[in-house]
Amino acid sequence: MTTEDLPELQSIWDEARYHINAGNYDKAIEIYKYVLIRYGEDSVAVEYANAYLADLYLTLQKPDLAESHIQKAIKIKPENPRYRYILGFACSYQKQWDRAVSEFQVAVAKEPRNGEYLRGLGWAIYSKGDIAQGLAYLEKASCLEPDNANILTDLAVIYLSLPDMDKAREYAERAVRHDPGNAVAQDVLQKVLSFIRMFNRRHKKVVKVKPKSSPYTNTHFIHRFKVSLRDNPDIWRIIDIKENQMLSSLHKAIFRAFDRVEEHEYSFFLSRKPQDKETEFTSPGAGTDENTKLATRIRIDSLPLYGGPKFLYLFDYQNECWHDVELLSVTKRVTRASYPKIVQKQSKSPPQYPRH
Repeated sequence: MTTEDLPELQSIWDEARYHINAGNYDKAIEIYKYVLIRYGEDSVAVEYANAYLADLYLTLQKPDLAESHIQKAIKIKPENPRYRYILGFACSYQKQWDRAVSEFQVAVAKEPRNGEYLRGLGWAIYSKGDIAQGLAYLEKASCLEPDNANILTDLAVIYLSLPDMDKAREYAERAVRHDPGNAVAQDVLQKVLSFIRMFNRRHKKVVKVKPKSSPYTNTHFIHRFKVSLRDNPDIWRIIDIKENQMLSSLHKAIFRAFDRVEEHEYSFFLSRKPQDKETEFTSPGAGTDENTKLATRIRIDSLPLYGGPKFLYLFDYQNECWHDVELLSVTKRVTRASYPKIVQKQSKSPPQYPRH
């Protein structure tokens, strides 16, 4: 490759990155394939293009194509631990655990303090059947990168399988707290909470336990939500609510937070799709259909957030005041305070009935 080629190639890399950030993966793939043709004689350009393609195909969950391209990058630079890590994940997707362990071991040997490499190795070893060693690697990864939501989620999944519900819940909640937008972490947390509720119901049927005073009596998992007006997102409120309160209590807090004076029917759409009956939870009396799900009958920690941590809230069916609701964090606290609690307000509330 000549020096005259360098500015053009840098521009190509930048363009591909732009399309990746925009979610246009097909266009980025097209660009990297162009590099393989245009700069086919340059080993560095071919190496990078193949590595980028492998990473993209992993994102698209096409492990066979990812493996094909990363093998070509490894052939050019076998000592690069990042390439071994990518190959390890391609093998993991295909459940080829022995190969995955082998590739992750190469990566970890090169960079023993890389939390993501240790995470891959720990998960592959656990999936092979060695739970104790897999956990050991993941715990070490978590110590190195305590805010890594992917590592925390993997630990939650393993402890859920043991089952150790206290640790599963701890790691799942930490994952969601550090990365509220992580859909996998949200899903794992919901599974953990569902398992705990099911276990508690069964346990209550079998054993009658005498109530005891405990330092944990007033411990709650406080869910923090941001509620914004969809037509004016600069107007928002932050609301804290306990895990054992109902979705209808969140409605009441929103009602107060936006200084409304007259009640109306309302609905939450947990899939983030307006009028989606499958994921709608309504106010009492809003519908008489036998399939109607009421907001008064679902706890905050039971919310099946199908579309991730964000969902929709509609107040007043006639005037259609839409809101975006986002789960920001879940925090364990010892508190006797009254909830729901309005924590923060941004901008003045608009009038409940706009003047025409």
